[in-house]
Amino acid sequence: MEQVEETYLKQLVRARNLLPYKLFVRVYERAAKEAGQRGLTVERRQYQRWLAGQIKGLPQVDACQVLEKIFGLPPQELFTKVPVVVMPVPGSDVIDVSPTSGAIRTAREYHPSVERPIPSSLHELMMSAAKESRESAAHAETALGRSSLESLESDVTELARTYLNRSPVVMFPMIKELRDRVEDNSRQTRNPDQLRDLSFMNGLLCAMLAEASIDLGEHRMAAEHARAAWAHGNNIGNIPLAVWGRGMQATSSYWDDCPNDALVAVRRGEEHHPTGVAAARLSSIKARTWSHLGNPEQTLQAVREAQDARAAAQDCEDDLEYVGGMFVWDLVREERCASSAFLEVVQRCHTDLDPAALQHFTDLIIGHAGRALAFSQVAPPEERSAIVDATILLDMSTARLLLGDVSGAHATLRPVLTLQEDMRTVPILRRLRGMRVPLGRVQSTRAVHELADDLVGFASGSTIRALPPGSS
Repeated sequence: MEQVEETYLKQLVRARNLLPYKLFVRVYERAAKEAGQRGLTVERRQYQRWLAGQIKGLPQVDACQVLEKIFGLPPQELFTKVPVVVMPVPGSDVIDVSPTSGAIRTAREYHPSVERPIPSSLHELMMSAAKESRESAAHAETALGRSSLESLESDVTELARTYLNRSPVVMFPMIKELRDRVEDNSRQTRNPDQLRDLSFMNGLLCAMLAEASIDLGEHRMAAEHARAAWAHGNNIGNIPLAVWGRGMQATSSYWDDCPNDALVAVRRGEEHHPTGVAAARLSSIKARTWSHLGNPEQTLQAVREAQDARAAAQDCEDDLEYVGGMFVWDLVREERCASSAFLEVVQRCHTDLDPAALQHFTDLIIGHAGRALAFSQVAPPEERSAIVDATILLDMSTARLLLGDVSGAHATLRPVLTLQEDMRTVPILRRLRGMRVPLGRVQSTRAVHELADDLVGFASGSTIRALPPGSS
């Protein structure tokens, strides 16, 4: 037997089976991130010098903090050299482990067990390991109280059910604050069922943030929230939530004038093979996407797919239907989606449509919008939305304008003009802007000027439009 010295750090690293550099650096970087030191790492050569104690003094302060977090001991102790006993393989020559040898050599074949020295402070090491196991067990059993989880569920549901009746300017900070609470609670439990419930709530809130971001005109931010909603749904195997997230990605893309990206998001949503209402919503969004690409045939096909999917739903509810509010994909939204899709087709393909085709598509717009409005008027109050109703009326008004009916368009639009300023969202303003082209094609009359003045006044009165860059 021979006694040599090595750092206590090396003994602890060996005891935790972290000697390979790749294993150690993974633990080190994770601990650094948890300590708020993102990007902090240790190079292989420096790691080897630490283990060998070949440094003057101690490492940098931030490195010492991370090492103390990992091993629970001050750096002074970690870099103290302690004696260990090295045992030769029975029947072999004595193994040379001196610093000048450069390698471990023996006259006979090296036996792997020789690489494990016996620390003189083994008892202390065992006590430390037992303490860590005790802490690990306590951490594994950490769970939230039932009342805390139920309170969060109630708050998420309340926001989802009131979103349709409130301004996105008011709702966005409320949703953000609640998502922060959900994130905090997710770090306080290791219960698998609770983590799944919290991930579902997080996904719902991300979807709401995406919706609010679209209403506020921040389409690229909406895409990030939508992607997060998909990730949460996908990770817990909740297909309706995952598909909802993909649908929001597509919606944010076509509003951002990137319909090809929207089509990619739709196809990724279809990879989940949604059924029922989830499939109906995705097909409706597909119709909007194809309309932004100026493809009448594919738009019509997607609208039919949405209708077929709803017919096959057989009134089955999923988790999103249970949440309610903005997560209810009802006939109001489906019919409104169809009217908006056909309106987009007409606006993009107007010069290619003969009078008969133009009449056909405007009839489709007015028909779908009329049914959407009728369904809205009989819907429960929590599922009605002044914003959605405004978009329906805007579609109908624009369709009448396309046919040259200025007075009919103005009469249809009048209820929209009373919408409160902080609910005049960007999608509403975009539809309003779409009325300018057909209005410009109509012969200038007093009625035309009155309608134009009302459109300008409505748009300029929007507090959302007045938001400074980045405030939304």
